[in-house]
Amino acid sequence: MTVFNTGERIRDLRTAAGLSQEQLAELASLNRVTVAKYEAGRVEPGAQALSRIADALDVSVDVLLGRADPNPEESGRPRTVESRIISAGVDRMPPEDRQRALNVLRAACAEYFDEGEGKKMA
Repeated sequence: MTVFNTGERIRDLRTAAGLSQEQLAELASLNRVTVAKYEAGRVEPGAQALSRIADALDVSVDVLLGRADPNPEESGRPRTVESRIISAGVDRMPPEDRQRALNVLRAACAEYFDEGEGKKMA
């Protein structure tokens, strides 16, 4: 019987996503040292940590546990590391701060939107 290594799976998915341990920790609201311990197999992540890591990596917990294969084509989440970090921060903001942040981002990115796309964000 083959023993599955959750830490290796986390590391493989993190590197495939182009994330550093620090970036994964930030997206999952964890400490970088904790992520390093998970990846090294020194500590097994609990249910809450697995859920946070799965969300940060945009996979299911089943993928982290080796019960399913990742399918990156199914996700509608932001794809770049930077946009995922910004999105995670915006998601944690109170509504009034979120609106201000979105207004700033909308203004900063206006030239990159297709016609009318910036209005869809409102």
